[in-house]
Amino acid sequence: MKRMKTYMTLLGASIILSGSMAACGLASNGSDIGKEKAEEIALNDVGITREDTSRFRISKDHDDGLPTYDIQFTYDNMEYEYEIQASDGTILDTSTEPSENASASAQADSQKPSAQADSQESSSPDSASTHKNASNGITWEEAAALALERVSGATQNDLRMNLDFDDGYETYEGDIIYNQIEYEFEIDAATGKFLEWSEERH
Repeated sequence: MKRMKTYMTLLGASIILSGSMAACGLASNGSDIGKEKAEEIALNDVGITREDTSRFRISKDHDDGLPTYDIQFTYDNMEYEYEIQASDGTILDTSTEPSENASASAQADSQKPSAQADSQESSSPDSASTHKNASNGITWEEAAALALERVSGATQNDLRMNLDFDDGYETYEGDIIYNQIEYEFEIDAATGKFLEWSEERH
């Protein structure tokens, strides 16, 4: 009887110990800083707030089996990308490059002498003036307004759009990233009708 009690005591202790170890393993392997903390780490690294950014998006991913947060945003004509380890917030990778709007503005500045003679170039004084208009149909600004009308609160900072020419057919193609949703679209440059519109939440 005494031997049976000893066996039961050892068995109980073994179960408790293995349960504790499993719990510890879950705590160390399953820890996750969360999206808000990952966002805070990336923004603090640049020294800005969420309100300073446009085209912000964050998604959870896996890199070599490790969970990570992929963060992308635009600030001050630069596009930032961060990869942050989900378990402890370590910044694994970061990159910056000029945004499309900045590149287009620089290109327009370098071509100013010939810009007046180019009837395809928009005469608007804002950043949208760096984009080409269709040869026959709506302007870049009109197409941008049509797209932004569909996304309440979005501005031109959240928009990327270019004139595309394919098989003699002109379209405005682009996307809007706003409130963690990416909207992709294609607009008939001649009529202003939407040929495509899709939404994807990140």
